[in-house]
Amino acid sequence: MSPSHVFEPTYEAIRKRLISGTWPMGFRLEAGRLADDLGVSITPVRDSLNRLVGERLVDLVPGIGFHVPRLSERRLRDLLDLNLMLLLNAARIGAFPKSADAAEPPAHEHAVRTNALFVHIAFLSGNTELRHSIDLVSARLHVTRLHEIEVLPGAKQDLELIEIAWAGRRGSLSSALRHYHTVRKGAADRLIERGQAGTSI
Repeated sequence: MSPSHVFEPTYEAIRKRLISGTWPMGFRLEAGRLADDLGVSITPVRDSLNRLVGERLVDLVPGIGFHVPRLSERRLRDLLDLNLMLLLNAARIGAFPKSADAAEPPAHEHAVRTNALFVHIAFLSGNTELRHSIDLVSARLHVTRLHEIEVLPGAKQDLELIEIAWAGRRGSLSSALRHYHTVRKGAADRLIERGQAGTSI
């Protein structure tokens, strides 16, 4: 195992590239090339890739190597269903945010804002396993969230409905969450098509 001062930055750098869609789905992740790019030895790269396999952000095919996972329509819809179930449970057992938190949602790009909102809902549930699970699912969904604004005309409004309902100002949180996920399941094919190219290689 690599020393933590080498492993952690290597792991974070590869994870960031995966989440941001740097490589297209199915792209082969060559440990030697990544080691050269990151200026580290091959050991922390392999250790990082194996950890990312455990998080299901990387696929490992015996005899072939590491690859960026291919996201099928079925797999995306299953992930969205899982995310919805986790969020509904977090919302059911959790506290509502303080008014100051509700009034100032994260003002980042859409995908980052979505992740921050869902992780915060999980955080206020008080259940660390729920938070961890939602964080892992969000990482796997991030590459499609990057394209929601292009594909879905009402993407921003869907998120705002959840924020408003969660703040207790108007509407049902469970209804807003269900609507958000239903819309994305209906657009699964288009979201995957946009995510297949990656942002750069």
